[in-house]
Amino acid sequence: MTLSTRKLNDLITLIQQRYPDWQNFGHPQFIADEISQKQITISNAQTLINQTEVDQLIAQGDYDEFVIRLNKLAKRTNLLWRNVPAQGDTAVLHTPTLDNPPFCTQMRNLLYGDRPTEERLQSFSDYLNTNNLPNKWPFATFFLFICHSDSEIIVKPQPMRWFVKYMGTDERDTRSLDFQPTPNKHTYSLIRQQSQALLAALRPFGAKDMVDVQSFIWICFRESKARIGRLPPKGQIALDIPPPDPDEAIEYTPTVTDMIHPAIAEPKLAWSTAEAAVYSLSELVLDTGYTKDTVEIWLQALEHKKQIVFYGPPGTGKTFTAQKLAEYLIGGTDGQSELLQFHPAYAYEDFVQGIRPFTNIHGTLSYQMQPGRFMQFCAAARQSQGPAILIIDEINRANIASVFGELMYLLEYREQSIPLAGGGSFSIPANLRIIGTMNTADRSIALVDHALRRRFAFVQLAPIMDSLRRLHQETGFPIEKLINQIEQLNHQIGDPHYLVGHSFFMHPDLVNRLPAIWRFEIEPYLEEFFFDQPDRVEAWRWKNVEGKVVV
Repeated sequence: MTLSTRKLNDLITLIQQRYPDWQNFGHPQFIADEISQKQITISNAQTLINQTEVDQLIAQGDYDEFVIRLNKLAKRTNLLWRNVPAQGDTAVLHTPTLDNPPFCTQMRNLLYGDRPTEERLQSFSDYLNTNNLPNKWPFATFFLFICHSDSEIIVKPQPMRWFVKYMGTDERDTRSLDFQPTPNKHTYSLIRQQSQALLAALRPFGAKDMVDVQSFIWICFRESKARIGRLPPKGQIALDIPPPDPDEAIEYTPTVTDMIHPAIAEPKLAWSTAEAAVYSLSELVLDTGYTKDTVEIWLQALEHKKQIVFYGPPGTGKTFTAQKLAEYLIGGTDGQSELLQFHPAYAYEDFVQGIRPFTNIHGTLSYQMQPGRFMQFCAAARQSQGPAILIIDEINRANIASVFGELMYLLEYREQSIPLAGGGSFSIPANLRIIGTMNTADRSIALVDHALRRRFAFVQLAPIMDSLRRLHQETGFPIEKLINQIEQLNHQIGDPHYLVGHSFFMHPDLVNRLPAIWRFEIEPYLEEFFFDQPDRVEAWRWKNVEGKVVV
């Protein structure tokens, strides 16, 4: 089986929709997006479940350890769907009635048996079916793939169905296009043959193994789907593209593509499957300066509403507190956090999804539906079991109702899914939490959209001078005089939304930095607040305050 030049060129055109300057498998962004993490997984597999290790575990009867290692490998990849472990690609590992000894023996035979791969896969599939165990294509083929990446490939039904149909089959092989729900040797044999044919065709471009082939197929499938995904099934068939599975969740994959104006291209979200360092509640209390009881109230509010907003005047540590709270929540888990900042120009297309222009290396312009930052983060959240915390800084600076769109409904009804304006349906992962920050000096909380207030728990952060005392007890700065002046100033301001916060002065070298802080941060702020009362500003100029706060 060989691949025609026309078909190969068409596939390369699809790759170049994503990576306009792609010329070979040495493309840096292609490697970063698709290859690197898979190579790490393969390296881990070579350590954890190589044939010697597996045989030794089975000989010692350490079946539980074998299953733990399988779980560990499955957890550290985005190739498997594990959002609901008991129903996902690795459901068999979470079956309460799983009998580990025979299961591990069958896994060993699947990975390192003497018979041809297709027959080993069929035997493993028959074993799972006979014992009424979950049996899905990605599970068995994933472990074949990471243990034998030179010859085996993971089978995710939808992209592989597309690939097989695109490659074309002999009439006698059309039965394989049905993709029975459980693995079988006939379909896998056809997939291997066509994958090997693609590998041979791609070797002049630097392809080395099935990692390159699988990554190539995946990008081609996604780009093809992006071009025709909104056509009805009849239209997709006319384009020789299989229709999407009605029961398969829509998956948004983060992309990094050169836009017409690369200088304003949005940065790619980065996330890791590694476990975050443990950050204790006592550390959170110490770092933020709030009491344990107060922090526990925040946690209760976040768990109840799933999203909260820290609001308060400038200098009260809202963003810092949000980041520390996220650090505590994901500590010791594979969870992740990400921070983005809203601004007046932020739109639905930036946050949820929108059409963006792209050009390929030939200068051809196209417009493609692309996921926004929120959808990208949701895709990352689905790959982890731990909490996923999205911090939205300055949440009140954008038009919230416009930016969130249909997601306003999902914030309140987390268990639901809804159709999106751009096509497809969407739901928010159960492990995702949102922490917003809001500067009340920019916009009073009373002006916040009522629909937003109903969906978020609002937590007020006020200036806490004890934080200054704790810090400068160590630095030796005579902080009480400064605290006295701040409290007098706040009394004159008289509005809790505009008070001067403590974080302006949380600097170890305050003795040297205080003049600049006061002149370039406090004075301009007061000039704006007392814009029609210049005499009140004058009383708080540094030249008039210096002698009261510095020894």
